[in-house]
Amino acid sequence: MPITSYAHLPRGHRPEAFCPVCLERVFLHLGTRMRHHYAHRPEAECAAARGEGALHLSAKIHIAERLADGGKGLTLRPICARVPEDRTTDRCPPAPLDTWDIAWDDVRMESTFPSLRADVMLFRDGVEVGAIEIYAHHTVDAEKAEKYRRLGLPWIEVPARGVISEAGIGWTVDKPLAVLQDSRHPEPWRCGRHEALHVGMLEHQRSGVHRMAGRVVHIYRSDGGRSKGETRVRATAVYMMERREGGELAEAWLERDDTEGRIGFPMRTRDRDDARRALHAQFAGWVRWMRENQGATVDSPMRWAPPRTLEGWKKSTSFPQRLRWDPHQGSFAAVPNLPASSWPRVPRGDPYVADPVLGLDGCTWTQLHPGKPPVMHAVAGAVWGTLRIQAGRTGAGEETAYLSACVHDGERWRTCDGAPYVATLAPEPAQDWVQLLQEWVRRLAELEPPAVQDGQAAVDVLGALRSGC
Repeated sequence: MPITSYAHLPRGHRPEAFCPVCLERVFLHLGTRMRHHYAHRPEAECAAARGEGALHLSAKIHIAERLADGGKGLTLRPICARVPEDRTTDRCPPAPLDTWDIAWDDVRMESTFPSLRADVMLFRDGVEVGAIEIYAHHTVDAEKAEKYRRLGLPWIEVPARGVISEAGIGWTVDKPLAVLQDSRHPEPWRCGRHEALHVGMLEHQRSGVHRMAGRVVHIYRSDGGRSKGETRVRATAVYMMERREGGELAEAWLERDDTEGRIGFPMRTRDRDDARRALHAQFAGWVRWMRENQGATVDSPMRWAPPRTLEGWKKSTSFPQRLRWDPHQGSFAAVPNLPASSWPRVPRGDPYVADPVLGLDGCTWTQLHPGKPPVMHAVAGAVWGTLRIQAGRTGAGEETAYLSACVHDGERWRTCDGAPYVATLAPEPAQDWVQLLQEWVRRLAELEPPAVQDGQAAVDVLGALRSGC
């Protein structure tokens, strides 16, 4: 039975499930954040307890079958480890062949060794003599490598695509086996060009300019006319920069990502914590200066975070614009009833706590964009409905609108499956649209959140409303 077929059942009414491999109890995960799946207990040692792709599984089985008859010695060909900064597709020259001097008479897959489990384990007279790890998506980390070292067990890591090629040709024992890592050689092999790049990268880490932390900021300017208030927002990032000398901090400053210009003055210090505190004070001063001297409002919807957190932030919707132009105040402000990104985290026992911005009272508002049709919103309970009217008419006196709904799970809004839904109304659309949206959201709020999240309930309620109009 597909696991999703049990999603409509409430907790306590779902059937018991057991793993066909270890026969232990597994649990049905039917939430809204991840794909529905079965899960073992955290301490389970079952071979099926971890996710595994087809390529990884096929490569593991192929190696085990080729080595099943036993043997002595394997020919290895190291693969160049390259460097992260190298984005070229040039092929590296072949590495010199190496020999793994090991003899075995038995092979087992998913063999459990003290505190770890190997993809393929080689045995001689019932004793473990070597391990082979298969790389498909996750490489052997330092913790697992350290466990192998403490146990005194040699191991190698081979890429799954080096075992079974894209053409479907499998590796044979008489051919060299491609190797990514080898426990006998702690430092991975690199060709001459990449070894030089690696040495330069290490030197840059010791003496060079780096990013310590960063945060996304939005700059709202009010000097271009109120009619374009929605578009005069520049998204950028501000980074805490550092310059190292001999591996030690020597200088720190703030820098904007869009202009690559410095904010404030650099400071010389050896203490990274003092540098962070001083740079944060400079950032706060820059925010005040932008407001008082540049006629701009700076809003930062996040805290200081590691630079890697901001990679790809321009394509992300995790940090939405939180301010809108308020014609009454003549400035940008947080608009009531318009959630920024999510509600504050609340205890699970009390999932619907009034938010200081959104609240939980039923409300309806309209977003107006210059030159575009309005967007209507309505909130009731934990349901937030949105209605977008299509620009242009589909028939005599008719307009088409797209409705979508979100359900709040106690932490953030989740879009219902199956959205958007399409509806068409006859003349006097403005009043009919608002009434339809309000009634639709109100009825959805009376249902259980999981039922609304499924999406079918939203379609049924909309159909019932349309037939009654």
